[in-house]
Amino acid sequence: MRVLFYVFILVIIAAIQAQLISVHVIFRHGARAPVLNVTSEEAKSYFYRGLGQLTDEGIEQAKLIGKVLKDRYVNSFVDSRMLPTQLLFRSSPVERCLMTIQTVGSTMFPNATPPVQTMPRPDDFLLVPKLDCSFQIDEWALFFNLTEEERDKARKNPWFVSDKALRKATSKSVTLQERSEENLPALILEKEAGLAVPAWFNEEAYKESLHVFYSALSVMASVGEYKSSKGIRIKAGLLLDKIFNDIQEKIRCHEKKSVNRISCDQKKLQIFSSHDLLILPLLEALGIREDVLGKELPPEFLSAIVIETMLVDNVPFVKIFYRGNPREITLRDVTGLVRNCPPKQPLCPADLFTSCCGEFITADPKSECYEEPSTQSPNEWAMTPISWILFGISIVLILILIVMSYLVIRYKNRSVVTIKKVCLEN
Repeated sequence: MRVLFYVFILVIIAAIQAQLISVHVIFRHGARAPVLNVTSEEAKSYFYRGLGQLTDEGIEQAKLIGKVLKDRYVNSFVDSRMLPTQLLFRSSPVERCLMTIQTVGSTMFPNATPPVQTMPRPDDFLLVPKLDCSFQIDEWALFFNLTEEERDKARKNPWFVSDKALRKATSKSVTLQERSEENLPALILEKEAGLAVPAWFNEEAYKESLHVFYSALSVMASVGEYKSSKGIRIKAGLLLDKIFNDIQEKIRCHEKKSVNRISCDQKKLQIFSSHDLLILPLLEALGIREDVLGKELPPEFLSAIVIETMLVDNVPFVKIFYRGNPREITLRDVTGLVRNCPPKQPLCPADLFTSCCGEFITADPKSECYEEPSTQSPNEWAMTPISWILFGISIVLILILIVMSYLVIRYKNRSVVTIKKVCLEN
């Protein structure tokens, strides 16, 4: 009887056919050098590519996630010959992001590296989080009680605010209270690379530094105690909007495909290489930041969000995975934790997922970021095309009225002259 039961279960499972129709992968770049400076000659030698550049370890991390993605999707989902029409590889223009995604692509497709698309940093609202929006300066001024002089500094260099957050968090730390002048971000990277660091920067100080560093990131990412829906929307809203639209378009395509036999392979695997300042607000928007990172920890290098869209018996569902450690080869299923998705369920209905995050989505972050103050007073009337048409008609009518008045007056004058002439003749 038990054997029959298991056979029945297997028949049910076999009857349920899951067809993967699209995949979106968003990851942070691999391990890099400190951005501002290093603390020793040894560190300078180790980070030989320069400040902010990808390290050899970062390249190895990129190769590993490339292998993970290759094993999961190449051959089984996309053609191993690398067909550009099936793929979108998109990167922030920052070199460490470009190097990361290029390494991932060459690992996935050894015979032909996928083309990587990018755009200039000022114009990239998809993968380069903007920090110079006027509303953000206003929010930071409230968070830190900035003087007018400090507001000007923040406008010129937004990282001035990050430094204030770092110092504020350091002053609250028992372990690091006296270390506010130390280069903590560099020491974190140097210790992780196995380089010599000062004796005081022990394991306890290192772990505490991660929390302090998170505070500096969170204010720039608009998450945690500095959460701002508008700030999240500016940084991650366009990417969310694109992903949701892609999913909906792919579902519509497959609905038509069952009738018209069309191809739906266009850009079905999309991979994005970006920064921690995008990963943080993206996780916050999806409602899983604390679940996957902890309350006050930054994302690690090459942490990744993977979104799979599939049809199960022709019904669209989504699965969401997170990879938190650059050495991991497995993906953690976080579907049941995502905002709007049914808790503890292995699949999330696609319509629920794509409607999860309305307050964090935007199709035009540029206009929201760089809002131009209106020079028009509340009572000032703006001329519209219809207004100009009515104005023109009014001018024409006035001219006609003037001409007609002139003709009437002239006619009356001529009549008077004629009457007088007749009277004189008589």
